Amino acid sequence: MEGKLTHLDFDAAIDFGATGVWLQDSSHCVPPWTPLFGWYWASFCDFGGCGAMEKISQPFAKALVMRLNNGGVYYGFFAATDEDEVREREAKFREVMRPYLVEGGNNWEQVFKDELLPEYQRLKKFALKEATAHELWLHVEDLFAVTRKMWYLHIFWMYATWCPYVLFERLTQQLLGIGDTDPQFLELVTGFDNKNFQIERRLWLLSKQAAELGLKNVFMESKPQDVVSTLQDSESGAAWLSHFREFIDEDGWRSQRRAEFAPTWKEEPTPAIEVIKLYLRRDGEFDLDSQREGAVQRRLAAEQDILSKVPEEQRGWFETLMKAAQQSGPYGEGHSYYCEDYCFGLTRRAFVEIGRRFAAAGAIDSSEDIFFLLPDEIRKVLFVPDRYDLRAIIRERRTDWEAACEHPNPPFMLAEGVTPDDITKNLIQMADPIFFKALMGVLPQVRPELEADLYGTTGSPGIAEGIARVVVSDSDLATIQPGDILVAATTAPSWTPVFHLIKGAVIDRGGSLAHAAIVSREFGIPLLINTLEGTQKIKSGQRIRVDADLGAVFVLDK
Repeated sequence: MEGKLTHLDFDAAIDFGATGVWLQDSSHCVPPWTPLFGWYWASFCDFGGCGAMEKISQPFAKALVMRLNNGGVYYGFFAATDEDEVREREAKFREVMRPYLVEGGNNWEQVFKDELLPEYQRLKKFALKEATAHELWLHVEDLFAVTRKMWYLHIFWMYATWCPYVLFERLTQQLLGIGDTDPQFLELVTGFDNKNFQIERRLWLLSKQAAELGLKNVFMESKPQDVVSTLQDSESGAAWLSHFREFIDEDGWRSQRRAEFAPTWKEEPTPAIEVIKLYLRRDGEFDLDSQREGAVQRRLAAEQDILSKVPEEQRGWFETLMKAAQQSGPYGEGHSYYCEDYCFGLTRRAFVEIGRRFAAAGAIDSSEDIFFLLPDEIRKVLFVPDRYDLRAIIRERRTDWEAACEHPNPPFMLAEGVTPDDITKNLIQMADPIFFKALMGVLPQVRPELEADLYGTTGSPGIAEGIARVVVSDSDLATIQPGDILVAATTAPSWTPVFHLIKGAVIDRGGSLAHAAIVSREFGIPLLINTLEGTQKIKSGQRIRVDADLGAVFVLDK
């Protein structure tokens, strides 16, 4: 978006002077964010993340700062380079990490249940409609405080869980010559349940209940948006809806886009109904459970085989690191429920109420326009919205936002003299697991002898061939057919049901701990990740072959 909206906006003159490499978080800010969400993410994620990095004290990764640009967020990484400082940080890092390795203290889920869920239950009880403007803004400030707390815990436990993954990979490379693109390594960290999968299982159980109550035809013959109103007309439908509403109240705070103030399932339950309809159409068992049974057996076999190759004197430490690294997948898939889903959903709910009041007063056209304003602007007119007309500001920002959607941000911004090759060197030096293993990953290796159309890194091994289905936004998910190959910039937890349908996936951004990689491995689906430009080079309807073992995509009908 043109011009500077906040102090967090990227300033080349200043920010390139601090570091020459700025990487876009394409996993979260594609398509571009609305101004309010961009401010919200960069303000609180940056503060919490830097605080967590101070606490963890990784030897080389000193800080990560965020800057907004054209509806996207870019991360600048700052490494510790002084040898004495590195040694001091390493000693502190060992001390901080010891409870999560040697003493088996990686109880992240219980911490979230104890520290965050009570906050959300309290916030959910706030009576928005009855609140005065003063009370409503105090509620917003309360949400901001909880969000700040959430991001600190979120990032701290991400490091506490994912740093062992990086250490374990280094050990397997040192002792066995394999890393996390090797199929056997990936088998070691696959076959675990998580909160996201548990939600999917609840949706499947709701589909079974609907079938048992004789309601399948209602789902099959009605439009998804009409199912709830139709079910209300029958006793059995009302009985089912009571179970559904219980589910929505507890687990319906997710949205189809995981990083934006997008409508939650609680606000608009149609996406949940569509998932239940998908399970009814399949009319089978919950295949994630059967997939996991096989994955568990393969993991146990891989553990036995790998441990037999590790020198006996190093086997104890190897097994300790392996068990810690195996928490990476459950955390990667489970934390969004306890962190982003609730915070984003509850904060959206408050701003929608403010937007409703502004629209009723004539300051804006619709409640959704509130997301094109910033907190200071909202606060400035909160008590007298009927005396202000903010529509011109919103029109200008919406125009800028729409232009940003048409012209995507570059994946990185580099200072003069810095090359793309320096990015991987920077990430390897930092060894920061969030960006190196989740958000970006290593750049793909181009192998000209393969004559492939696209290159990426292995997120889940195997080979798949099928029709490409390019998903640019959440609304495109409905176009996916059984046997398709998903092509997307990134994926979100709410996309998990489509993995029941697809044969493989090609994802522009991410590493081995990205959502798409974790889910693909659990489903046994070949995935090529970090292809950078798959959504640009591949068109929906083309037949493609994904060879995740070779790291290549071939377009079969050009």
